[in-house]
Amino acid sequence: MVNTDIKLNVLLIDDEIEACRNLRSILLEYIDPAINIVGEAHSAAEAEKQLQLHNPDAVFLDIEMPHENAFQFLERVSPIHFEVVFVTAYDEYAVKAFKLNAVDYILKPISIAELTNAVAKLKERIRYKAHFGAAGTDFTEVSKQITSKSKLNKIALKGNNNVEIVAFKDILYIEAFGGYSKVFFLRDNVLVDMLTSYSIAEYEDMLPSEIFYRVHKSFLINCDHIKKIHKDESPTIILNSAHTIPVSRRRFSALLEFLQTKPTLNA
Repeated sequence: MVNTDIKLNVLLIDDEIEACRNLRSILLEYIDPAINIVGEAHSAAEAEKQLQLHNPDAVFLDIEMPHENAFQFLERVSPIHFEVVFVTAYDEYAVKAFKLNAVDYILKPISIAELTNAVAKLKERIRYKAHFGAAGTDFTEVSKQITSKSKLNKIALKGNNNVEIVAFKDILYIEAFGGYSKVFFLRDNVLVDMLTSYSIAEYEDMLPSEIFYRVHKSFLINCDHIKKIHKDESPTIILNSAHTIPVSRRRFSALLEFLQTKPTLNA
């Protein structure tokens, strides 16, 4: 179970009554018995009334509801000052969009491990809000990506107290820092970096494999920013930023093969 030092007031929204009961049961029996489930709603209209009545800290929201999906609902009730965890049946495209936009989600059927992680993150954010305050969340970008199946070409980088929306093309490389990562990217043509809570393996999974290549256990690079490659006893890559990145010897040959088949590589 997660720690119980913060009392969470949550609303469950799902058009299936049994799904709400199941989520309630798992939350209270396996995650945190101190969670206060202020109510359940089985339609968008009912959910809106419950929000006004209870003003919850967070909602667990099913994406697919009759008449109005989760994003249409959130747009209608904005500004949003509660945390949102989307609950969805598996959809590879939607999951990719959630990850890239740093949006919390859990998959049906519900995993206790995923739900435990989601509740822990909710408590962390609510603790942060209590001390520093925070602006409401805007789900416009992820809504547009999921509903229109538009090309995914940006990522939301979450730092301690801010979010940067960065185009893939502006990321130069990512360096592992234990279970965290430091992302180096261009902001107004100036190279900056941000420490984020995703691991380098998670970034490798999220970012497009036709652009990004794991050249070393600690480095994931954007191949479009390669300037030079040095094949020495210890191979290295020089990026356009003049940063030198080590290349694992066992990955060097595979990297060269990858670059030969990559049409977008800069000269």
